[in-house]
Amino acid sequence: MKRARQERRASHTETSIKGDMELKKLIVSFLALTTAFVAVQAGPVETSSKEMQQSATVQTSEDWYRAHEWNIDLFGAYAFTGTPYRNDRYLDADHAWGGGIAGNYFFTRYLGAGLQGYALDADDVIGQTSGNLIFRYPIPGTLVAPYGFAGGGFLFNGSRAEDLVDRGNSLPSVTRHSDVEGVGQFGGGFEVRVTPHIGIINDFSWNVVNGSHNNYGVVRTGLSFAF
Repeated sequence: MKRARQERRASHTETSIKGDMELKKLIVSFLALTTAFVAVQAGPVETSSKEMQQSATVQTSEDWYRAHEWNIDLFGAYAFTGTPYRNDRYLDADHAWGGGIAGNYFFTRYLGAGLQGYALDADDVIGQTSGNLIFRYPIPGTLVAPYGFAGGGFLFNGSRAEDLVDRGNSLPSVTRHSDVEGVGQFGGGFEVRVTPHIGIINDFSWNVVNGSHNNYGVVRTGLSFAF
């Protein structure tokens, strides 16, 4: 019996050692893959081999952000108002979640134009369509491209009580039927390319609607597909 217990303990110890070795191999492999990815993201690495240097140079902003490029963006959106909820505004809510799609075309690596549309689940479902001019700057030697944009469009199905009411002076509530309203927007963000044709976008825009208490901000994050 004693010998059998010793054999089971030895077998258990051997299994534990093998398990630890396999775990260490997995950790080392993961760290190696992560290090390689970070090295690639950092851009080209100088080397004495001309062939290796050319291979590394391929993965830079010059090749991954191109002129005459089409982008299709799919994104989630979070909107928040710039005033307390007690004031009437077009969204008629403090915040709202939603999502949408955008299409952009870059005439050069730096300048483009785009159309976007999204829906927000506020007091009612709010829809927005807008067009923007876009300026981006792919940072040399990286796969990161900050960008800024400005333009305008329309909001649909907003609050029926869009006019500011001065409650401090006890003025009567003013409501007005309004399904469509013009909106101007401007903002900026950045894109990180994961592959030459797929990127991750993150940006913020400020939206200016008729009425001083109708303005709101939108944070977007999502995927961009480049062609």
